[in-house]
Amino acid sequence: MKYVVDASALVEGFEAPMGDAIILITPSVEREVRLKSLHMLEYTVLEPDRYCIDKVVSVARNSGDFDVLSDTDIEVLALAYQEHAVLITDDYAMQNVAEHLGLKWLSVHQSGITKKLRWKWRCTGCGKYYSKNYGTCPVCGSKLRRVPK
Repeated sequence: MKYVVDASALVEGFEAPMGDAIILITPSVEREVRLKSLHMLEYTVLEPDRYCIDKVVSVARNSGDFDVLSDTDIEVLALAYQEHAVLITDDYAMQNVAEHLGLKWLSVHQSGITKKLRWKWRCTGCGKYYSKNYGTCPVCGSKLRRVPK
């Protein structure tokens, strides 16, 4: 079984399942955890292809998670999608995008999400809803907040 592991899962002490587990990470995850105890795991570093990155970006935009994902998060999701691997992460936004991509995922320490969500943005001042994040409300200038649809 293939597993793609994000940086937080490695830092939090992810332990690879016994047996024929193949641990995959992206170059950016390797850079993020270089000073940690990553050397205790056997892993392969792979970079996802452009098609898979574009697919994740498209799905994350559609679900409303794009603005809260880092470039590393997108790469990790893209690699899991490309390799048909199980995603290992405690990040709820990554779990939500994984659900929208049809990927299996596992948490390390958190319970994980209980349902797939789509998000929209709501002005904290006037209450107007938006389908994308403008940062501030075009109507009144107040901050926008992400809320479930």
